[in-house]
Amino acid sequence: MLHGRRYFYVKSRRSGRQPTRRSQAKALTALLCVLLGALFLSLLSRKCQDPPRYPIRTGDLDGLRPTPQAATAALAPIDDILLQAMVGLDGTSCLEIPSRLDATYAVQTTLDERFQQLAETRLASSMAMGGVVMALEPLSGRTLALTTYNEDPSQPLAFFWKAYPAASIFKIVTASAALEMGLLGPDSILTYNGGPYILCKRNLSDKTYSWSNRVTLSEAFARSLNPVFGKIGIYVLGRESLERFGSAFFFNQAPACEVPFETARLSVPGDTFGIAEIASGFNRTTVLAPVQAAWIGAAILSGGAAPAPWLVETVREGAGEPIYAHEDEVPVRFTSPAVASRMKELMEDTIHRGTCRRSFAPAGRYRHLRSVCFGGKTGNINDDTDSMKFDWFVGYGEEKPEGRSVVLCVLMLHGPRLGHRANRVAFDLFNQYFRSE
Repeated sequence: MLHGRRYFYVKSRRSGRQPTRRSQAKALTALLCVLLGALFLSLLSRKCQDPPRYPIRTGDLDGLRPTPQAATAALAPIDDILLQAMVGLDGTSCLEIPSRLDATYAVQTTLDERFQQLAETRLASSMAMGGVVMALEPLSGRTLALTTYNEDPSQPLAFFWKAYPAASIFKIVTASAALEMGLLGPDSILTYNGGPYILCKRNLSDKTYSWSNRVTLSEAFARSLNPVFGKIGIYVLGRESLERFGSAFFFNQAPACEVPFETARLSVPGDTFGIAEIASGFNRTTVLAPVQAAWIGAAILSGGAAPAPWLVETVREGAGEPIYAHEDEVPVRFTSPAVASRMKELMEDTIHRGTCRRSFAPAGRYRHLRSVCFGGKTGNINDDTDSMKFDWFVGYGEEKPEGRSVVLCVLMLHGPRLGHRANRVAFDLFNQYFRSE
């Protein structure tokens, strides 16, 4: 660089014309105007063109089909096309899909290309074995991002449609049941003996001593205290109530949803310790798909009801008229508006003084996040061999003055090396979402 500048001035002196600051400023101004004009023309041309269409791979998809398949009746004739679109998600808003009938279908999706790419990049930098991000507009059910990352693509572990151990995410169902039945409130005092996270028969006794720990339901939810929720399952709700409210959150039944996912499974045993394991989420038999988890978060934010997640706006055959166009659906109710409002209190306590306290602490330093109210729930549990950890975050960000909101479900799969936690990934995505907005 020094030799180049030196050569320039030596040559100028030989020619007798040394450049002045004014002439240099004029040249830079002209160059900047040319660059801005070119950028404007390129943006204008992109706006006027049709959305890009990207071919995706086809093939035998039977092994990738979620079981059971829960597609809407309107999409049933093009179910195979939709499934191919699910497999080919790559951050684009329009996918071009060759069919088996030698025709080409253009599927226009709801994906936010920028946010989808941000989610993919964030998962790739997480140092985890795998991960899933699902982002929803809660009031409309539009899917803004749906992406999966696998450290080893040849042996994938993470799928957006697969159901994984729900862990403490099930505490949302347990708390909602106790609130809906009027048996507990956010400020109800509960007790536990022993450690706050270990679940054993000794710390599930209904006896209260002078040295027993006393917490509110809100604090127990925020800190995800397993013994407290185990005792709620045994002494407050019981087996039948857990099964009934689990069904209200679409466990053991497949709701009609455009985005396919495995049905959530719930099996409540008859013994007291088994009930405690289910109510607290301290088990591996209760499973939940990230798509459904995000839907539950959307329902909590939207007053207890939210439309089913959807992804396809239109489907065209070639350049013809749409053979399918999405129509607004009636919100599906999970719980009453009053209970949803109280659940928001519990989820916001999780952010301020619970398991998400550290990861969301930087929010106050960002001007664009100061008017955003966050709520969430975390959960984590190891697999049967203790070689993998399932790490969840389900929550929302709601900007109060404008009313803009987004729901996120982040599932991380960690191996021997613990990567970035799900709540940390979620905060980074919230930060980017509201920054762009």
